[in-house]
Amino acid sequence: MAEKRRKGECYFCTEQFGPDHKCATKGVFLLELDDGTTEEEVTHELGISLHALTGISTAKTMQLRVRLGDGDLLALVDSASTHTFIHDDVARRLGLHVTPRLGLSVKVANGDRVASPGFCSNTMLIIQAEEFHTSCYVLALDGFDLVLGVQWLATLEPIVWDFAALTMEFWRDGHVVRWTGVDTRAPALFAVSPPQNLMEVLLEDFNDVFAVPRLLCHRRALMITAFTFFQVWHQWRPYRYPQLLKDEIERQCSDTLAQGLIRTTTSPFSSPVLLVKKLDGSWCFCVDYRALNDKTVKDKFPIPVVHELLDELKGARFFTKLDLRNGYHQVRMHPDDIAKTAFRTHHGHFEFLVMPFGLTNAPATFQALMNDILRPYIRRFVLVFFEDILIYSSSWAELLQHVKSVLQLLHSRGLFLKRSKCSFGKETVAYLGHIISGDGVAMDPDKVAAVEA
Repeated sequence: MAEKRRKGECYFCTEQFGPDHKCATKGVFLLELDDGTTEEEVTHELGISLHALTGISTAKTMQLRVRLGDGDLLALVDSASTHTFIHDDVARRLGLHVTPRLGLSVKVANGDRVASPGFCSNTMLIIQAEEFHTSCYVLALDGFDLVLGVQWLATLEPIVWDFAALTMEFWRDGHVVRWTGVDTRAPALFAVSPPQNLMEVLLEDFNDVFAVPRLLCHRRALMITAFTFFQVWHQWRPYRYPQLLKDEIERQCSDTLAQGLIRTTTSPFSSPVLLVKKLDGSWCFCVDYRALNDKTVKDKFPIPVVHELLDELKGARFFTKLDLRNGYHQVRMHPDDIAKTAFRTHHGHFEFLVMPFGLTNAPATFQALMNDILRPYIRRFVLVFFEDILIYSSSWAELLQHVKSVLQLLHSRGLFLKRSKCSFGKETVAYLGHIISGDGVAMDPDKVAAVEA
């Protein structure tokens, strides 16, 4: 039928159809749909909720275990989605036949559209001993294998829901069917929350990423051989400081010692401590590693060029900026190099278990680490310049998926963010001395004013 419509032919003969057309012969014909779908399925618009698409967890949900072929799948029952959708990776893994349909797209609840490569017709689902046959549209879901929408729900008798007990009851084939949902946090059934609220819900699921780490160096599993030295010892005496600043050095040493970032040592190396005053009047604890750096073989890992990074942002409308909490201190020193980071104060001799500031190869090492961790997403929807991460997306639906993917990756690698320095879902954001928006990139006026002053 679709082929005849495309060619402009009559449905009942092979001649071209027009206002004056009459079939030359009368007869009865059987027309078979070549794609296994009904016209209702093709013409009705497909829609999915943001919750179902992005897999964002909220308190009340109904999730079911579904058997499809050899796969045991997790499905979200979602009355805010129009049809049944299946994760593209699941369809591929189970070897399902996907009927392609050019130009097929699914409308998201916030107005965005996402492309679908096609559908799997007459798919048999087994839910707690009950069998169903339905068409599943293939989509890049995030968090669920299946989304069971209104099209499937409409095949059931009137349903009695109990969200407190996570149960649903209905009549089928003359008997009562009672299902108990999977008791896990997952997307809500009704996509009534604005996108900004969905972002807050998403961030609540990753509170651990924004926590203040304790004994950080013992919680990070990653070790990097960051430095290669000529084996020449150096020893510098501590610089002279007044009593007030000696107290400040002692206080900061005690804090970092309690956090597990440093330890006492008998290393033959020794560098002096520097205190640098910040704009807010507090003191930044630094170590003067100039003598050590002179004996260090330099790492030539390429540092990104800011303007080349910003060239990747064409077409982006929404931005999220992430800032690592004390980024260098989230990298362990290699055991062979720990002794070389030693420093002396007026009350002790210490060495760093994590990468300190001031080492000549620290920037290259840290950039290499961030590139390695975020490699799957760099230049797709992520820019990274040392500890500053920018996520860019063309729509809210994409943004939620992208932020979730990056937070999951950072969490799996044991990295921590500083929430107060992060910005989520902004249409305009300051990044690396520039103002970035959907209209393009411009210099930050505050930075320009500082140069002109």
